[in-house]
Amino acid sequence: MNRRVYSTLLIVIALAVAGLFVYSARAELVEAISAASPLFLALLYLATLVQNLTLWLVFHVSSGAGNAFSKTCRMHFGGQVAKYVPGKIWALVYQATLKSDSMPMGNIVQGNIVIYALSVISVVSMSLTLIVQAWSVPAALIVLAVGGGLSVYFMSSDHLYRIIQRFSRLSARFELTAVVPATDFSMVTRVSAYVVLLLSCLLSNVFLLHAFFDLELFEVMRLSAYLGIAWLAGVIVAISPSGLGVREAVFVGIGYVADANSFELFASIAIVARAIQILQDLVSAFLVPAIVGLVYEEDEARA
Repeated sequence: MNRRVYSTLLIVIALAVAGLFVYSARAELVEAISAASPLFLALLYLATLVQNLTLWLVFHVSSGAGNAFSKTCRMHFGGQVAKYVPGKIWALVYQATLKSDSMPMGNIVQGNIVIYALSVISVVSMSLTLIVQAWSVPAALIVLAVGGGLSVYFMSSDHLYRIIQRFSRLSARFELTAVVPATDFSMVTRVSAYVVLLLSCLLSNVFLLHAFFDLELFEVMRLSAYLGIAWLAGVIVAISPSGLGVREAVFVGIGYVADANSFELFASIAIVARAIQILQDLVSAFLVPAIVGLVYEEDEARA
């Protein structure tokens, strides 16, 4: 089967799955939306914004010193919207259209590799910590420490250089082996980035669940871990734009295994989480670069 046909078929299936969840949980969705808390919605957007701003700043530095803030801001936040276009390359294609002639494409790819790794590490650490702490708090602390160590490792330009070299095909295509961030991160910055990403990821899930659903705290923590696992599944199984359908199916599947009587609840959470994520990405893609452009007017002119 042609790769494009295969990809299109998978996207259609993903949309069908999402449609099935919407239909099955329509009553719960109407109830959740009508009872939405404006306060928690505002806190949700703030937590997600902090997470994305942190990733943008890491991307800005990782893609090489001397880049304009306004330009890397448009690259990062616009790329978050471009990822919804079928095909995994469109975020990079969009970013390539914004880069100056003096900015090697390898720098952009390298910056994306760093924030991709940090996102995965923070989500995995959060999910495992929430699951493990129910049995052993010391084990949960070990998980957090390991996650922090991995973040520190990936934010080192020397280590990143070695990792990229292992991907010889990718290195040759984008000339990554010749590009190493000119500005490295201090140890304090590395640890701080990990902590901020971990907390903002957790809080965004907590605020999302509190905004739309009447749940006990222990349920919120458990569901936050499931949301993290589902997000990771969407990253690993790269068959649809931004994991569309995959994340929802995995989250609902985990919920069904945990409690077969809660299918509608898990389906409604999956749909609300996806809708909120898309809305946040769209708002941030227009709002944040506009504000950054006003703050850094000279930077904008130089870009």
